[in-house]
Amino acid sequence: MEQGRGTCAGGTGGEAGAPGGRGVLAGAFVLLEEMARVGEAGPSALAAGTGLPKTTVHRLLGQLVELGAVEQHQGRYRVGVTLARLGRSWTAHRFLARSAAGPLRHLALETRATVCVAIPSGGRMTVVTGIAAAAREFFPHLPGQTLPPDSAADVVFAALGAPPSARTPPPPPPPDHTANQWARRLRTAREQGLDLHQYEWGGERLCLAVPVHAASGEIVAAVGVAVPDPRRLAHTTEVARRSARMLSTSIQRLPPGGPA
Repeated sequence: MEQGRGTCAGGTGGEAGAPGGRGVLAGAFVLLEEMARVGEAGPSALAAGTGLPKTTVHRLLGQLVELGAVEQHQGRYRVGVTLARLGRSWTAHRFLARSAAGPLRHLALETRATVCVAIPSGGRMTVVTGIAAAAREFFPHLPGQTLPPDSAADVVFAALGAPPSARTPPPPPPPDHTANQWARRLRTAREQGLDLHQYEWGGERLCLAVPVHAASGEIVAAVGVAVPDPRRLAHTTEVARRSARMLSTSIQRLPPGGPA
């Protein structure tokens, strides 16, 4: 298990910075990601959470409120109905989200943890569906949220996503990993069939990811868990494996050419 300095929640960390060369649109999306993560917050908290200057945050919030993408309530801001409606149009993986409902409920009830199912999309590990519980403040669980490049789900796909004979050289290590640390983490994931990663977020936090398999044996998704109590890690791991098997079985029952 390697330790990172980031968080399990992607898209809202130190890379935010000022919009600058990234453009106003990029800054707006950084703000929206942070609001999706925290629920609602005031401008100062949003500036602190995104790394954007307060003046930029105030300007972008005003523009987003005018567009209906953000709602203002008693000096605090949250994602608006327009953006929520647009988000519901992301249907590419609707069958996976429906199939994951039962296994994720089982996992959340047994562990009292925030849980999710993630897939590679657009070059980033992206949440398809999730359930919020303990540790929701640092673990992505909303559809469309992205994970950082060193997430446990990324490791599961990098280490286990192809048979040994077909594996290409591992990708370059993500930030906060040396080449040796990354290689050791991939090797451990292959040996254990999962990845467990430690982050610092108001103390030590653990994220666990277990692969979900199609009938061909290909890894098509990862079940992620924000481990709420390291003392119950063995139990959480067992239930996560069981939930991933449940989801794999559901997917494998889908007839060829069935819904996505």
